Order: sequence, then C-alpha cells, then structure tokens
Amino acid sequence: MTNMEFAFIPAVFLLVGVILAVGGWFLARIIAQHFKGAAGGWSRLSEVYATTRQLPTRLLRRQTIVVGQVLYRNCIAVGFDDTGLYLAPGFPISIFRKRALFVPWSEFKRVEEGRLFWSKAAVLSLGEPLVGTITLPMELFNNAIRPAMGKAATNLPGDAF
Repeated sequence: MTNMEFAFIPAVFLLVGVILAVGGWFLARIIAQHFKGAAGGWSRLSEVYATTRQLPTRLLRRQTIVVGQVLYRNCIAVGFDDTGLYLAPGFPISIFRKRALFVPWSEFKRVEEGRLFWSKAAVLSLGEPLVGTITLPMELFNNAIRPAMGKAATNLPGDAF
C-alpha cells in the first residue's frame, strides 16, 4: 500500500462521519417536531390547562392515551376527582419537560366513539372553541372517568354509548 491509499481511508471515514452527523441532525429535528405535537397536541393543551396542582389520590399510572394526534403509550398518569381530569407525563415523556395538565369537567364539550388500536375508545373534545382532543380507552372512560364527571357526563353531545 502506498501513502496515498493510507490517506484515502481517513477521508472516507470523515465523509461517512459528516453524512451521519447531518442525517442525525435532520432526524433530531423531525423527532422534535413530532413531540411538539400537532394542533391540539400536548403543547397546545398545556397553554390552556397546565397545572402545578398535586395529583389526586385516584390515580391510574402507565395509561395509554392519544392527545391530539400523538400516542402516549404506557407513560401517562391519569387522575381524576370531583373537579376535573389530571394528566401527568411519566418516563420517558417527562424528559421532554411536558407539563402536567388539569382539565375541569366543564371544559369537556363533546364525546365521540373512536378507536385506540383495535379497541373502542372515547374521543373527548376540549374547550369552546376547540382547544384539542384526548382519546382514552373506552374501559378507562366508562369505569373511571365517566363516573367521576357526574352530571357533566350526561350533558355531552355525541355521547351515544
């Protein structure tokens, strides 16, 4: 091997390193944009419903929900009491500094049937005008959220289940 061939090898590694760095930068931007959320995502809800309240005692950890168009799988604590619904991000979402949310029952304007994977789900519309949506598994909605809502649950348009 000549000296020219030895000089060529580090240049190839440098070129591959630059390509990987640029590709990683673009990938990081795409991922950051995804977690920023679509309209009605966590960021939009936190502008209106962010809270520093203590989580209630009725708390279900590691729940799967959809906020806007983003799926949060097994990483959200869902709490509820007589005043409203609490959503608190757990690991790994908490490392993105998502703030806990408190949504008063009066802010739930509509409930519709939807799908979460292959199961029935409740799609809850928040705010007037629409601030965002939260999709919960139907079992969670019927067994925990609906009873906690009390009278507010009977006045929701679209509730046919």
